[in-house]
Amino acid sequence: MRYIITTFCLLFSAFNASALELHESSAYYTKKQNVNIGDVYTFQEHGSWQTIKVLDTHSDEANSTTVHVLIYRPRAEKPTLKSLRTMSIMTYHAPLSHELFTSDWLYIGNSTPLSAELKPYINYLKHNNFKKYASATGQKVDDLIFRANTQYTKGYALSQAAQYEQAIEAYTQAIKIFPLYYEAIDNIGFAYMDMGEFEKAIEYFDRSLSVYPQGVTALYYKGMSYINLEDINNAIETFKLGIETFPQQRQAFEEMYNSLVELTH
Repeated sequence: MRYIITTFCLLFSAFNASALELHESSAYYTKKQNVNIGDVYTFQEHGSWQTIKVLDTHSDEANSTTVHVLIYRPRAEKPTLKSLRTMSIMTYHAPLSHELFTSDWLYIGNSTPLSAELKPYINYLKHNNFKKYASATGQKVDDLIFRANTQYTKGYALSQAAQYEQAIEAYTQAIKIFPLYYEAIDNIGFAYMDMGEFEKAIEYFDRSLSVYPQGVTALYYKGMSYINLEDINNAIETFKLGIETFPQQRQAFEEMYNSLVELTH
């Protein structure tokens, strides 16, 4: 998969052309009304200067703006754009609410984010905003999904042939391409169940549910895996959660729940 950012314009369509220049200045300004990509802000707290660089901004339907930033390690000296080159980075990516920017934040200038600085944020997009990730890396969503589906189909065929380890590898490749592919994650869980590795199966069903909380299948077979491990208490709790979370599938969860409760009495 191509992971090279061919142009910042793909990710940052709203990037001002002037922001492409490194503005060297020792002056400080109060916070600008608009936060732009590459803007560097600092504020003093407990004798240390806290400094961030804006990597991207995102506004949701409620007009709430999240600012994605890189955070430098605090330092005693006032930072400048020039000093950024030697400042160590504490956190490569952190989402902040736009509301956190107050008059205490001082604007230093603008410094274009480097490719190395953007990689953690790009990885965040891959797991949280796949469409924007594809655009940022110069790829097409349809092409990525096609490649992921190809690996998924290969994995399914291998599972049908009881070649479970090879199937897991194919499903893993599908997830690497498309991390939100919860069906592929589920199928890894099924493969581990078929191999009798029920603890690993539970691990993947939990992973699937973290990606897709509406995953009825993952929760149900998580409960079945606990049964195979003879962990009745956790099985009961899992099926009880299914009854509460998925009322439309209540009957399937309730049958297992009632059967297990009877066994414990």
